Amino acid sequence: MKTKAILILTFLSTALFTVMGFITDEEDNHLIKKYNYLEERLKNTKIYTIQVIEAMPESEYGYKPNKDVRSYTALASHIIYSIEWNLEVMKGTPIKWNPGDEDGLSKKELITYANEQFNAFIDFVLKAEETSKLTDKIIDVLNHNAHHRGQMVTYLRMKGIEPPKYR
Repeated sequence: MKTKAILILTFLSTALFTVMGFITDEEDNHLIKKYNYLEERLKNTKIYTIQVIEAMPESEYGYKPNKDVRSYTALASHIIYSIEWNLEVMKGTPIKWNPGDEDGLSKKELITYANEQFNAFIDFVLKAEETSKLTDKIIDVLNHNAHHRGQMVTYLRMKGIEPPKYR
C-alpha cells in the first residue's frame, strides 16, 4: 500500500511539473523552468500577425493615412525586423539596428520573412530556460508586435477592409 501511494505521488508530481513547464536537468538533477506555457500564445501571435499582413491587397501596400506615418508595408517590415533584431539580442549576439528599406519587400517576401522570423523566435523561446530578464524581453517583443499590428488593423479599416478575427 505504501509503495503504491509513493508511486502515485511520484506520478502526480511529475505530471504537475510537466504541466507547469518544469523539466529536470539530467546533469545536476535540478528543476528548470521553461516557456512551454507560452507556446499557444506565440503561435497565435504568429498566425494573427501573418493574417493581418495578408489582409491588405498588395496594390494598397503603400497606403498610409498621412505623410508622417509608416506605410502598411513599412509597418509589416518593421514588426518582422524587430523580431529578428530582438532575437539576436536575446541570444546574446546583438546586431546593429539596420532595417533597410522598410517599403522594399513584396507581400510574398514579407509573408516568407514573417514565417521565418516567427519560427526562429518561437523555437528559441520554447527551448530557453525561463529568466526574468528574458521574460521581460519576450513581453517587449509581443507588446511591440501588438502595437504596430494594431496600426495595421486601423489602416485596413480605413480602407474599408474587415481585419482578420483576433485570436
